[in-house]
Amino acid sequence: MRIALATLAAVAVAAPAMALNVEWHGDLNNRFSYSTQADLSKRVVNDTHNYLSVGGFSNYSGILTSTTRPVDTKKNRKDSDFFGEIKYRMNLDVSDDDKKVKGVVGFEFGSAKFGNADMPFGGDQNNFELMWAYTDIQLPFDQASRLIVGLQPVGYNYTLWTDNAGGVKWVRKDGNWGYSLGWFRNDWGGANKNDAGGDKKSEYDDAFVGDMTYTFNNGNSLNAFVIFMDQGREAKTFANGGFVDGGLAGQITDARDSQIWLGLSGKGKWNNFSGLFTGIYLTGEVKTKGTIEDNFDREAYLFHGQIDYKMDKTTFTLGGLYTSGDKNPNDGKLKNFDVIDATTGFIGSVVIFDNLADDNSFTQAPYLFDKGYALLYAGARHELTKKAWVSARYLWHNTAEDLVTAQGSGDEVGHEFVLGAGYQIMKGLTAEIAAGYLIAGDAWDALSSTGKADDVFRTDANIRFRF
Repeated sequence: MRIALATLAAVAVAAPAMALNVEWHGDLNNRFSYSTQADLSKRVVNDTHNYLSVGGFSNYSGILTSTTRPVDTKKNRKDSDFFGEIKYRMNLDVSDDDKKVKGVVGFEFGSAKFGNADMPFGGDQNNFELMWAYTDIQLPFDQASRLIVGLQPVGYNYTLWTDNAGGVKWVRKDGNWGYSLGWFRNDWGGANKNDAGGDKKSEYDDAFVGDMTYTFNNGNSLNAFVIFMDQGREAKTFANGGFVDGGLAGQITDARDSQIWLGLSGKGKWNNFSGLFTGIYLTGEVKTKGTIEDNFDREAYLFHGQIDYKMDKTTFTLGGLYTSGDKNPNDGKLKNFDVIDATTGFIGSVVIFDNLADDNSFTQAPYLFDKGYALLYAGARHELTKKAWVSARYLWHNTAEDLVTAQGSGDEVGHEFVLGAGYQIMKGLTAEIAAGYLIAGDAWDALSSTGKADDVFRTDANIRFRF
């Protein structure tokens, strides 16, 4: 009897454990960077910030008449510097045997530089970011549908919205077709983090999303999507070309920004060729009330395309990016493109956009302020062995509209030349390095304190363990 009871107890305890699949994943990224102008290795243009110019006034600190500057492209004596940092991401996935329900919790340590406030000697500071916390459920009445609830990866196009957000998303896969509908919220308006909002609910950022994907039998695919974002009514400060964030006097007004993105993207492969493209049209309006009182229509667009050709062990790449900019702040229209929370690592720049040490780039958005971007790039990657590779890339950086400051104006950011190499040390462990040199153009000159900028050299490297 005792043996039988012990056996029953053991089975009762073990059965739930045997019915679950537990996976632990990690991305342990150690990054290093050196630049002749290390003060440019910080975020100047933020992808989550909406850049607005209305009536000759701007709500951002990039176009300057002040001597207080967030960035100076003129090299100074103490500009050169080197840093090391970590960006560690780990996530726990738990699912049942039939994959009908899955729970995911993910977090990040970093980006934390060696020796800064997040990582002093002793390393006992709190630098924790909750990345994912969601439940993925197969709907019992429709096994082709799943409901994802919580803080989750969004993934609505690499040029527009690729980060995480809290919300609810329904996805369905039916043969060659895939669909999704989602609601996400940002910028909670309560007096503290636990408030239900109350009279601050007008400040909510609500996003409503829908998309549809058709995957052809050969693996090629087309995706159409629409995103409506109502950013609520928030106080904004506009200054006449001045440094807003630094405290210069400006026009204070309320602004309600409603945006609608309509997009089409695709990717495919044909023999030795492969390619991808994205086209997005942005419409909507900004309603201002207060010192500046008016309605401003949004009319903007983005296009990105890239084609790759693989010849033996070498892959050649040709691509281009265009985002519209706002040329005239007095015409009642906002013609500059805005993203929600995007990535720019696909561009392959080292000096201007995200690279191996991401989060330390000049801009994370595919534009500069409200002046848009016009970019052409070409490159090649050669596989030396199954574990080693080298690469080269040329990028011609321009703004879509002239960048105008007190120091000058222009649309050419510069010519960038990039060399890279990588090696897979063992399974899951890689080491890479990329070096970029930017020959300054007239737009880069306009961002300097003297009207004459200096060329920039920067190199990024990492040692990365993924499992």
